Amino acid sequence: MRTIAIMNLKGGVAKTTTTVNVAAILAHDHKKKVLVVDADSQCNTTEFFHTPSGEGDLAHLLRDADLGAYRYVRGTSLPGVDIIAGSDDLMDLDLTKVETNVVSSTQLRSVLSIFAAHGDYDYCLIDCPPAFNAASAAALLAADEVLIPIKLDAFSLRGMANLMRQIDNMREINPDLRLLGFLPTMWYPCRHTHESETTLRDCGYPVLPHIRRTDKADAMTFAQRPIIETSPRCAAAIDYRRLVRELLKGGRGNG
Repeated sequence: MRTIAIMNLKGGVAKTTTTVNVAAILAHDHKKKVLVVDADSQCNTTEFFHTPSGEGDLAHLLRDADLGAYRYVRGTSLPGVDIIAGSDDLMDLDLTKVETNVVSSTQLRSVLSIFAAHGDYDYCLIDCPPAFNAASAAALLAADEVLIPIKLDAFSLRGMANLMRQIDNMREINPDLRLLGFLPTMWYPCRHTHESETTLRDCGYPVLPHIRRTDKADAMTFAQRPIIETSPRCAAAIDYRRLVRELLKGGRGNG
């Protein structure tokens, strides 16, 4: 099972949009079994997938995982996609609780290793919060790769160093963690976006093919259906399908 943490410390960069659409395309177009983990206390991914309420969620799992691995998994509105849901309780799980052993940052990795050993899923996508807290630390400890959606503006580029520092720190505990690449989102052709992509590449980072800006992405959130259903011919749907083809090849973006 390939586990990808979708992360950026800046909000509004299409982390959730990327998570739900990549999951949908993997399941629908490529018949992959996908587990989504909603690690964000805003729970937008959980809401998008019409996830029913249940006894266990990610916050409960990180506290004690006493239900057994499979009790945390719920079906979604999309065939082939399951979820470990988020909840408001994730707001309470800051890093101090990890330091005091109230929360275990390794519980998610342990649960995912059970699914991997049994061949339950081909992919696990973790939608991370726009902050470095207990949930995002657990995600980076469980992940094989980090995918960083980024809106190509000055604020995002300035915050890049802090994000990479946090990822490098987590590599001391999870040395197999690698950067899958930066994914430019809400992209449109102008001098600033081209220069920003060049800046990322000049820093030595892999840069994946961009996702073009479209109002269809906002419409998708109201419909609570993936963009390949609501607007399959729009630019973002075409680009997300191209991204998934890149993921299936196992490669990273152009460095």
